[in-house]
Amino acid sequence: MPYDEITKHIDYILSIAMKKCNNSFDAEDLTSETILSAIMHLESGGVIENPKAYLLTILNRKHYSLLRRKYKLPTTVIADGFDIIDNDDFIENIINEQDREAIRREVAYLSKSYREIIVKHYFYGESVKDIAKAFGLCEGTVKSRLDFGRKQLKKGFEDMKSYIENSYMPQKLILRNSGRLGLNDEPMSLCDDENILAQNLLILAYERPISISDLSKKIGVATAYCEPIIKKLLEGELMKQMGDGKVYTDFIIYHAEDYVKYIKEQEAFAEKYIEAYVEPVKEAIDELKKTEFYSLPLERYMLIHIACEGLRLCDKTLPPQIFPDRPNGGKWIAFGTIYPHNYKIPENRKGKEEYLMSGQRWTRLENYLDKYDLCFYNYETSLYPCESKFADGFASIQENESNMLKLFCLIKNKISPSMVDLDERTLKAIPMFKENGFIEEENGKLKLKVACITHEQEKTFWDICEKAAQKFAIRIEEPMLDYYKTHRKQVPQHLKSVPEHKLLMPYCPGAMMFVYEAISKGIHPRDLGYPCPESIVVIE
Repeated sequence: MPYDEITKHIDYILSIAMKKCNNSFDAEDLTSETILSAIMHLESGGVIENPKAYLLTILNRKHYSLLRRKYKLPTTVIADGFDIIDNDDFIENIINEQDREAIRREVAYLSKSYREIIVKHYFYGESVKDIAKAFGLCEGTVKSRLDFGRKQLKKGFEDMKSYIENSYMPQKLILRNSGRLGLNDEPMSLCDDENILAQNLLILAYERPISISDLSKKIGVATAYCEPIIKKLLEGELMKQMGDGKVYTDFIIYHAEDYVKYIKEQEAFAEKYIEAYVEPVKEAIDELKKTEFYSLPLERYMLIHIACEGLRLCDKTLPPQIFPDRPNGGKWIAFGTIYPHNYKIPENRKGKEEYLMSGQRWTRLENYLDKYDLCFYNYETSLYPCESKFADGFASIQENESNMLKLFCLIKNKISPSMVDLDERTLKAIPMFKENGFIEEENGKLKLKVACITHEQEKTFWDICEKAAQKFAIRIEEPMLDYYKTHRKQVPQHLKSVPEHKLLMPYCPGAMMFVYEAISKGIHPRDLGYPCPESIVVIE
């Protein structure tokens, strides 16, 4: 087992340790000892099947041991006789253990360059000369950092500000993106459900640039544990760092309320201009029905795509969205939404429907089995009721969908999965793919149920969609531009990377509003009688 499987749980273990210890100093020690114990177990040839459960067990044992030591042995934190820098060194004069605990906490919030020197001098008794030699600094620099560090500690000690709400009741930041994900699902993987600390660091660094030390204090977690997370966010380009060392979140963040703030106006707009959408959609459905590859799932995909593409074409008068090259082959623009703890949409502000959807995602796989070029197009909307449609255990969406494509190709071409090297996780997920409407079983054999077309048919399909989307856009463009003028999200002044489109997005009528309106008029059935994945598989 690689060590990454152990270290990726540091945030989780630290959060549990903080709850047990009620102070960051002991929590850091407890976390470090737990991680080190696991790594030593692996180095000695041990096996860890469930890293998270194993770490939690070790954490509990070490916590009990810590409690036994705490109540039997005296605690010595700051010793006497060190190299005193000035005569008014308030750290040296701390006697009360409760005050010492507060100092330990404040030390944990110092940035690395000051924290390391303070710890070496006051906690380990090293002289200024020895510290200077160890870090390759002049003694004057060490003294200067000690002096600055002490002043920061004194300020924090005297203020004794309580943790803000994010420290004890973290908010949830749901990250989204337009464009192409990176190889490891960046930016989504940098801020997923397990990275609660990363989510709240991004929230707290949004309104204004902030030093890493102050950011750590705000969230109530030691700087030593925030620094590597912030480094990943900087490398992943979700954060930026200024010349003075301050960091800030480099994408727009909405609040949950933004999506319902103008929902009555949005619904009224969709109702007023629904014919601008319905008429070209009817023409497109008639044209699709004349093809040899028509299917009801394909018709549903077309309804969603025409609405999305038509609204996108309305934005042509806006500055174009430029998708920067990102790490690991990504090319994306991020945006996020904050959901406070236990957030619920007020009943009187809900819309007639849940207008949930993600933008179109696609995965391509070329020359599979030296023969097949495959593609998987996908929307996710509130029309599709299934919550879990992918196999468990894959590192990224692309890896998951690539293996789904392989399975669908084998089924389509009647090739037994046992004849090729298909991932076992995909085979185990076959019952789920049946349940979610991707495949079905007939006379003991699997067959595709998801919309499946050839590359030639795909070209015809997109041509039909494009014509309808352009007609929709032409009819809706003028009223939509008027709507834009009064519905814009404000962002902090320092944030310069947000495209105009993202300032409008939460306040404008969405694609699913038009889709639901069309369904209510009988253009397309709402219930197909089975789960219908909003997907197209292209196999040839």
